Amino acid sequence: MDIWYALPTLVLTLTAVLLGGYLAMGLFRAVKLAQFQKLLKIAHINIAVIAAWIAVFYGFVYYVIPLKLNDPSFEAPLFRWTVFLPLAALLLTIAATSGLKKDIKKVRSTDRIR
Repeated sequence: MDIWYALPTLVLTLTAVLLGGYLAMGLFRAVKLAQFQKLLKIAHINIAVIAAWIAVFYGFVYYVIPLKLNDPSFEAPLFRWTVFLPLAALLLTIAATSGLKKDIKKVRSTDRIR
C-alpha cells in the first residue's frame, strides 16, 4: 500500500490520541476555572481532529480503495467492528465536553459564593 494514502490518517490518529490523553490527564488536576476552560478548548480541537480523521478515513475507504482494487499488488484491508471506533471516540469526546461545561458552571457558582 502506498504510504501517501496512510500518512494523513496516521497523523490525525496520533494527534487525536495525544489530545485525548492530555484531556484525560488534565481532568484529574483541574481545579481553577482557567484550567477547565483550557481543557474545554482542547476538547473542541479534539472533536475537530476526530471529525477530520473520520472524513479522511472514510474518504480513503470509499474513494481510494475502489480505485486500487484493479491493481493486483494491492491488498484490500479488512474492516470489521473497528470501523466504529472513531465514531465512539467522537461521541465520548462530546460527552466529555458536556461534562466540562457542567464543571465550569459549578466552579463559577462556587466563585460567586466566595
